[in-house]
Order: sequence, then structure tokens, then C-alpha cells
Amino acid sequence: MTLLKRFIFSEWMKVFGAACILLFLLLSVANLISGFLRGNVSASDILMNHLLEVPGSLNRIFPIGCLIASLFSINKLKNRNELTAIFASGFSRKDFIFIIIQASLIVAVLQFFITGFIDPFAKRNKNLLIQDSEAKFRNLKSRGLKASTIGSGRLWYKSEGYYFSFAKYDKNTQSLYDVSLYYITPEYKLKQKVHADIVTFKENKWIAKSGKSILNIDLGNFPTINDLTGSEVVIDEKPKDFLQIEADITTLNIIGLYSYISQLKRSGININEYLVMFYDKFSSSIICIIFSLVSSIAIFNPNRRGSSFGRSVVFVFIFTLMYWLIQSYFIEMGKSSKIPALISTFSVPILFSLFLSFFFYKNRTLR
Repeated sequence: MTLLKRFIFSEWMKVFGAACILLFLLLSVANLISGFLRGNVSASDILMNHLLEVPGSLNRIFPIGCLIASLFSINKLKNRNELTAIFASGFSRKDFIFIIIQASLIVAVLQFFITGFIDPFAKRNKNLLIQDSEAKFRNLKSRGLKASTIGSGRLWYKSEGYYFSFAKYDKNTQSLYDVSLYYITPEYKLKQKVHADIVTFKENKWIAKSGKSILNIDLGNFPTINDLTGSEVVIDEKPKDFLQIEADITTLNIIGLYSYISQLKRSGININEYLVMFYDKFSSSIICIIFSLVSSIAIFNPNRRGSSFGRSVVFVFIFTLMYWLIQSYFIEMGKSSKIPALISTFSVPILFSLFLSFFFYKNRTLR
């Protein structure tokens, strides 16, 4: 990398770092104030919860940081007449754009690693570092349900007197799929095993569509096997308790999430909602590159008279607000299966990519 390229790269990274620090401080102040307003949480728990939520916060900060980095670093070069000097020396705009892509690509890779691995790791260990974290920071009504996510695509729960696992909970039909229950004695000996393909909540009871029950396992005699088709399955949890499942799925890293989705797909279950979660990890990384390129179009007007700090701030605010409103709308449409997952997560980035392609093609004669 030549001296001039290192200079442009360094200016972009300096502004990006300063923007991320400022945005992180603003977000931290808001989160900490919100935490201290809770009456049932200690100061140490608030600080630990804030640290564990840092990876999730960076997911929102990095794209905006890329937008600010390109816009303000270019404006900085304009105001010092350095941008005009750079292009007058024979340095092309294409090379300038390529440097911005290199810088934003580093951020995109970091973003993908954080959202795909670090953020799920932090969420998975939150309950270990903060006692009763769900009750303190999520205001859940049901506090007795304990869960651990298995990478094979099944969710395991421990309730009072039994363990059970299932592949998927459908909140629309209030049904559990591929259910296995293990009832235990107070001495933690297995006394009954139940397996059912589908268990649906009807008339305040869980009814098995089909399945079998193995009884009297702990008595030493040959166990009794009963058909469960149309019979009640004793599960104390209600449909509202299973709404907590989403929090557990977010603890899967990108590899575990892919395995979970593959398991659901083999079971014939609607996976659109989970595909949105999976694709969004890639989409949020691509957004970093797109944001940096959108604000880099200022290089086609190197005259400092066309630059304004106030105008830049307004542009960042309006562009960010409009982008996230539109993107959030498409994401919710995808989660509700109203549009395919790929369209939900990638349609807006693709539209911006087409706009950038058209703009750069239109100005291709400018070197």
C-alpha cells in the first residue's frame, strides 16, 4: 500500500473509530439509565448486563460508523483541499473507492464474527453471570422454566418433576413438534417416558395427535406401553411459557443456528422466521459496506464549497432513520412469513447496491 493509500485508509479508520466510540457512549448512557431505574437490580448486575449486551449494540453501531466514516473523512479532506490535491496528482476515484471498500470490508468481517459468534456466546452465558437474569432484565412472568439449547436442533427444558425436549413450538397453532418427556421420581429415577409427534394445547390441556407412553420404568417389572393418540399429555407449562423460546434460539452461534434450521426443515416445519435470523447475520455485515459506499459518492464533488458539516449531520440522521425503518419493516414481514426470508433480509441492500451501481456507472468517465 502506497503512502497516499495508507493516508486515506488511516483517515477513514480514525473517523470510524471516533464515531463508534461516540455512538457507543450515547447508547451506554441510555442503557445504564434504563437499568438504574429498575428497583430490583443491583449496580453490579446492571454493569454486567450492559457488558454482555455490548456485542448486540455493536451490530447497530458499526453500519452507522461506516456511514459517518466515509462522509466525514471525505469532508475533512475537502475542507483542507487535500481531496482536490489527491485527484490532481493522478490518483483515480476508482482507487479511492477501492480503499473505502477495503476498510469497510474489515469492519464487515468483524461485524459478522460478532453477530455470528460473540453475541450468541454472551447471551448463552448471561444467566451464569447474572443470577435470575431473565426475571431482572426481561420482565418475564414465568420464572420457573429452565432451558438449554442443543446444537442438534432440539430444545431441552427442565420443569418440576420431568425433563422434556422438542424440535419446534408453533405459536400460531399452539403446538409442540417431536416431543419427548422424561418423568422422574423425587430421587431422580426415570419412571415414565412419553414421545409424541405433535402435542397441541386445547381446552387448557395438551393433547397428543399421536404417540406412545412407557410407564412403570422404575418398578423393576416390564414397563407398560400405551397409545397416546388423542390423549392428554401432562405438561405444566402453558403456551405463554414457550414464547421464551426465541430468547434461547438467539444463543445459538451461526453454525448451531444453521443446524437447528436444517433439523426443522427435515421435520416439515415452517422455517421462514428462523431463516430471517440466519440471513440477517450476513445482511447486517453487507450493510457496513453499502453504508460506506453511499456516503462516498461525495468524492465526485471534491470542491469544499459543496460540503457542510450541518448538512452532513442531517444526511446521516435522515438516511439512517429511513434505512432502519424500511429494513425493520421488511424483517418483520419475513418473520411473519408474508414474504420469503431472502427478500426480507436482502431486498433493501440489493436496492441500494443497484443505486450505487447506476451512480458509479453514470460517473465512470470521472477518473
